[in-house]
Amino acid sequence: MDYLVVGSGLYGAVFANEAAKAGKTVKVIEKRDHVAGNIYTKEIDGIQVHMYGAHIFHTSEDRIWNYVNQLATFNRYTNQPIANYHAKSTTCLST
Repeated sequence: MDYLVVGSGLYGAVFANEAAKAGKTVKVIEKRDHVAGNIYTKEIDGIQVHMYGAHIFHTSEDRIWNYVNQLATFNRYTNQPIANYHAKSTTCLST
């Protein structure tokens, strides 16, 4: 065995996948009965439910966005909170 990975959250799962693609042998140890760590979702009645609370993946780098979209289907999401200050509403755009 070339690598022992403890935990199959984002980092562990991606590292194990890339090492295996590079021809390395990898053993992954995970205490839960699923991969993906805290971003794990489970389909319930046709809806993907975040089992550990909502998590948003964001990046401004195209190469990273293209990479992760090879592994899973992502919904495009733009965080756009609305604030109300002294009876004036404003939209706060995040980058």
